[in-house]
Amino acid sequence: MSTESYQVHLMTETSTGFPSSLMEALESVTVSQSDQAPQTFEISFTSDYVSSGFQNMQIATSTHLKIGERVKIGATVGTASKLLIDGVITQVAYQPPSDSSGGTYTVKGEDISYFMDIVDRSMEYPYCVDSVIVAAILTPYITLGLIPEITETLVGLLDTMTTPQQMGTDRQTVNQMAGTHGYIFCVRTNNLTGSTRAYWGAPPYSDDIQPALVLGYSGNGNVSELQFNFDGTQPTRIWALVENKETDIPIPIVTVTSTSMTDFSSQPALTESAVLTAKNKAMYQQGLSVPTAWARAQALTNCSADSAVTGQGKVDALRYGSILMAPGVVAVSGAGSLYDGKYYLKTATHHITRTAYEQSFSITRDGIGSTLSTVQVAS
Repeated sequence: MSTESYQVHLMTETSTGFPSSLMEALESVTVSQSDQAPQTFEISFTSDYVSSGFQNMQIATSTHLKIGERVKIGATVGTASKLLIDGVITQVAYQPPSDSSGGTYTVKGEDISYFMDIVDRSMEYPYCVDSVIVAAILTPYITLGLIPEITETLVGLLDTMTTPQQMGTDRQTVNQMAGTHGYIFCVRTNNLTGSTRAYWGAPPYSDDIQPALVLGYSGNGNVSELQFNFDGTQPTRIWALVENKETDIPIPIVTVTSTSMTDFSSQPALTESAVLTAKNKAMYQQGLSVPTAWARAQALTNCSADSAVTGQGKVDALRYGSILMAPGVVAVSGAGSLYDGKYYLKTATHHITRTAYEQSFSITRDGIGSTLSTVQVAS
């Protein structure tokens, strides 16, 4: 599917393009990107009715569209070409043609972390920090072209009180372990010919800033809608007691402010001196070392503070002049001094048809006020 201004690329595992018979029948593509695996896709094909039956019956029998087949979906807008998802087909829906209309064949699927979610495992990882465990889990999937990108963790080196255990699938385990550090786990793609990465680490706040989402009057903006919400009750401080098995004396742990250091806002919702309406949550943690318990408490505070301000909107890809890729960092312009500036792009959903390419998105940050003096707009 292509127009003068944008193009969709459907490719096999080896990046070979789909045959023209399939591309001519392509009706729509939807790809949902987020910062937590799995990401998903849906591809629909249609055919005109003819008296002899389903004109493009080869769609339903195509080897490219069978359950279990790898599919890469890319898009080009102007000079920007991106691989939106590297996935596997998991479902097929078929509506046969009728006397008055053609048939519809739709395939759905997930990114290739799907292969990490089909076997339950029970394993122990004695004396291993979490990043080492994640590396051990992800390494076998290199054969699928999934390249690990892991942030090292130190917490756990001093924790000899417990033995880390895996009870569940590999994807469930790395997602759960990411959450305890305030990290994310997702499959990341970028350029059409680039690698597919299994990203496990802090949200990519230091990524290059994507072209600005511009609100404007008289048609000079690129955003069709955008609304913000500042929730002062979202930031949460943790007050915890950790039971020390050696001394049997509860040790207090308190988180005061976020340590994620996003530098996205000039007025963070949670600082050492900010009172606002921040919540204070009590916890009692048993069986963990003090460093591990503190790290988990701080991760909860960081995650809560970093999403104090949220935004949801839609953008026309042709007016935007580029392609949003989540997770990532994007700028906003034209929303006023309190809401302009950098944001974490948490999700981006690509809706592509024969006549339009629309992207819906959600963004977050830790407070109000911009830290940018200028923003870059796609040419």
